[in-house]
Amino acid sequence: MKGISETSRRRFLRTLLASAAFPSVNQLLASAGEVRGPLSPWARLQFPCRGGDNNNWNVWPNGDLKLIDELRATSPTNVDRRWNVANISRLETMTPFPFLFMHSEAAPELSGTECANLREYLLRGGFLFAEDCVNGKFHSDGSKDAFFRRMAEVEFSRILPEAKLERLPDDHPVFHCFHHFQNGLPHMQGIPHGLHGLILNGRVVALLSPSDIHCGWTNGDEWFGHEKRVQAMQMGANIYVYAMTAPTGG
Repeated sequence: MKGISETSRRRFLRTLLASAAFPSVNQLLASAGEVRGPLSPWARLQFPCRGGDNNNWNVWPNGDLKLIDELRATSPTNVDRRWNVANISRLETMTPFPFLFMHSEAAPELSGTECANLREYLLRGGFLFAEDCVNGKFHSDGSKDAFFRRMAEVEFSRILPEAKLERLPDDHPVFHCFHHFQNGLPHMQGIPHGLHGLILNGRVVALLSPSDIHCGWTNGDEWFGHEKRVQAMQMGANIYVYAMTAPTGG
């Protein structure tokens, strides 16, 4: 079985190692202008949402680009400033990317084939970060966490029924691999469920957030204030670094 291409992940790791393997954030920032490895990719997952909505997956694309700019400006990473798209209905479009961002304002509603493709992607070593950004909007059921609940209660159990979805403790490496968050996931709005990891054989294969971190990337200064925007950017950087440096397993 052909796995996820490790080229980008290996190059990403070599870049960080060239910066003394995370000795401190200050040292990394000091070297950011000097150490640049080959490009590593960013891609968003294209998927259907409830009610036959096939376009909701691509809302707020500027948030992704703003995070990429932040990564390029404040770390030695060399994330390609390109908005790649991986279609969940076509596995071959997903496997070139070791990291996928899954985002919408509406609840996902995946077919059996789409669940199977995402399962295969994760089993091959891919990593998924799933989150919504529902700024000022409520869904038809009156909630602001329909995306989170649908993924947590339905889709992940269809995709990887043998995996366990659990809230990650504040001392988990994702909160400390680059920037340090002593109190876990920073919260922008909505219901503070905390950051959840989908764990398979000891490996976190996906992260699920209900805290609208992506809203902080998109327009955090206006919607939440400068401090929250900084926290959202820093947590996004942690998630990308963690995803690209975590073991992929067999």
